[in-house]
Amino acid sequence: MRVLLIEDDLSLARSLKSILEREGYRVSLASDGKRGLELALSGGFDLIILDLLLPTLEGDKIVKRLREEGVNTPILMLTVMGDISQKVKLFTLGADDYLTKPFHLEELLARVRALIRRRYGGSSDVIQIEDLRLDMGRKKVFVKGEEIKLTHGEYAILEYLCLNRGRYVSKEELREKVFYYHSDSNSLEVLISRIRKKLGSKHIIKSVKGLGYMVE
Repeated sequence: MRVLLIEDDLSLARSLKSILEREGYRVSLASDGKRGLELALSGGFDLIILDLLLPTLEGDKIVKRLREEGVNTPILMLTVMGDISQKVKLFTLGADDYLTKPFHLEELLARVRALIRRRYGGSSDVIQIEDLRLDMGRKKVFVKGEEIKLTHGEYAILEYLCLNRGRYVSKEELREKVFYYHSDSNSLEVLISRIRKKLGSKHIIKSVKGLGYMVE
């Protein structure tokens, strides 16, 4: 999943980037408002984490501009200002959620998961597909109740395919969206083969040459 983090506190930004990447997100970082807006308008992000008080262009103006331009990417606001009038203003402009600094890491990650889940039409951290159960909160996979041990790369690919179940996902999209997948010509095929073997089925992940991979 691609996350755009717009935060001018470089110490906090680097810390959050590192934490999010450990969770499997692919993070792009901008340290001022104008650069953040430019990246956000370029598209391709699953979530924008946006500080309110930024140099060059403040966060509320970024939200307003993005919604005016038709960008519907979920936006999680970060700010030290916690008054209700500010929250109402941000929600009215089009922000999706709001977190007041300082915050607990677990709460940030929970809100990130919830917004991404909502983007893909889910209502729970758990995806159940026949005998396969994928727990996004704990980053665990079960088949018939038994936990299946996947590497970070294998899990990230399976999670993205499950979130996009019912449609084919191309190699190019996986390369763009999945942090742990750094593709050479054969690495994806190897990872998919390993996932299928560990899940005990070749049929959970379908493939069609020229279209990509799909979990039904």
